[in-house]
Amino acid sequence: MKLAYSLLLPLAGVSASVINYKRDGDSKAITNTTFSLNRPSVHFTPSHGWMNDPNGLWYDAKEEDWHLYYQYNPAATIWGTPLYWGHAVSKDLTSWTDYGASLGPGSDDAGAFSGSMVIDYNNTSGFFNSSVDPRQRAVAVWTLSKGPSQAQHISYSLDGGYTFQHYSDNAVLDINSSNFRDPKVFWHEGENGEDGRWIMAVAESQVFSVLFYSSPNLKNWTLESNFTITVWTGTQYECPGLVKVPYDSVADSSNSSDSKPDSAWVLFVSINPGGPLGGSVTQYFVGDFNGTHFTPIDDQTRFLDMGKDYYALQTFFNTPNEKDVYGIAWASNWQYAQQAPTDPWRSSMSLVRQFTLKDFSTNPNSADVVLNSQPVLNYDALRKNGTTYSITNYTVTSENGKKIKLDNPSGSLEFHLEYVFNGSPDIKSNVFADLSLYFKGNNDDNEYLRLGYETNGGAFFLDRGHTKIPFVKENLFFNHQLAVTNPVSNYTTNVFDVYGVIDKNIIELYFDNGNVVSTNTFFFSTNNVIGEIDIKSPYDKAYTINSFNVTQFNL
Repeated sequence: MKLAYSLLLPLAGVSASVINYKRDGDSKAITNTTFSLNRPSVHFTPSHGWMNDPNGLWYDAKEEDWHLYYQYNPAATIWGTPLYWGHAVSKDLTSWTDYGASLGPGSDDAGAFSGSMVIDYNNTSGFFNSSVDPRQRAVAVWTLSKGPSQAQHISYSLDGGYTFQHYSDNAVLDINSSNFRDPKVFWHEGENGEDGRWIMAVAESQVFSVLFYSSPNLKNWTLESNFTITVWTGTQYECPGLVKVPYDSVADSSNSSDSKPDSAWVLFVSINPGGPLGGSVTQYFVGDFNGTHFTPIDDQTRFLDMGKDYYALQTFFNTPNEKDVYGIAWASNWQYAQQAPTDPWRSSMSLVRQFTLKDFSTNPNSADVVLNSQPVLNYDALRKNGTTYSITNYTVTSENGKKIKLDNPSGSLEFHLEYVFNGSPDIKSNVFADLSLYFKGNNDDNEYLRLGYETNGGAFFLDRGHTKIPFVKENLFFNHQLAVTNPVSNYTTNVFDVYGVIDKNIIELYFDNGNVVSTNTFFFSTNNVIGEIDIKSPYDKAYTINSFNVTQFNL
């Protein structure tokens, strides 16, 4: 039986209903029931209950559906067992229909921990017959966590990923470990006449290792190699993933795009706790994979998102264009996720992002290889009949500034800002010489986001502390001020560029066309959404706004 909860647009022929579960005694969550009006619109949230890591992402080429699974406790808004895989489906990676619990651990004292989904086109597992379309032969590879043991299990679906049957001879991989989890599996084509095979990347979390296994049939696994780099380990490794990413070279003075390959392998590893901003973070390594071993191009740690709320990234299996790489992450942080003031749900996912590798000019004389991120949304639908506000060629004065008043604010919008620092003889090195944008609440303008750039520090900043919500004031791990190095997009013209999406209680910032990204949650009072934007600077004519465009999404 499929029970659906539609967040935006229900799929044709699917009725929307909500599963009602008895909640446990989470007194903090119960007191926050009035925050339901601030549910994000274009970021996926479960209908109710607790959500963390994304799992089992895949594309159904027959039905043209995107499938998202997620760590799910339907009985409370905190983590707990039994832990399930929840399930949501989308046609456009923007509007999601939630089907609730889909895959379970089989007992109340266990958890169906994170894992991945593959499409077993050629029936290597033997689970399918001709009645199941090859494009829908979904097999989940996941971790059963029960007591002191974590082992890898497989389950298969005969109805396109809505219900699952557990393999009778589970576990398929058990090394007698209590910290062995989060398998990400993909098909690796053979070379030089060799047969292709399944490859699994899985974390041996507390020894900081990513183990690579191979299998011809998803049932029998052979250890191939062990990857460990201890540059930035935190306390444990989680949610590894390996994928080939296309290279989109951008030539600059120090790097020739002619020398770059078409693609490279990227290994994702999440760490928690111990991120550079505290708590959870996702890092990645760029390199090569030969079918058994991953070899990085260097031992540098690169971070996928420089915000506080982006963890456990997973990429989709079987995208329509096999070279395209799409992924989604959990938009929260284990330092405070279970106390966040939302109800009857807790946590949201990030936007889906498309990833490519690019040369990124960190300064005028050098460049680095980075993973570029582009948000994936149904912009045609969101911008249709949406209201756009624009400011162009405006040099900011210290006396007046600029204001934009949004009509009928919905709390979900996008903006694109290009600005230049002109310099000023009045700006000394011992002052905070900022360009600030204040995104104010429509019902209470004492609640606002402040974001902008400060030239002496050479960084973009975000202040999410101006709110009346007790959680924000009381939870000291919920950093109020955050900074991101905002590179100049054009060193000749000295232009800075930032694109942002604000969706009720989450903001995603894309700097320099996605070469640097920062994702952060924030919380205003009930139904107080962004309704006004003020642009200010204390220094006269120090900054010029080349363009600032704001569009409210049509929801």
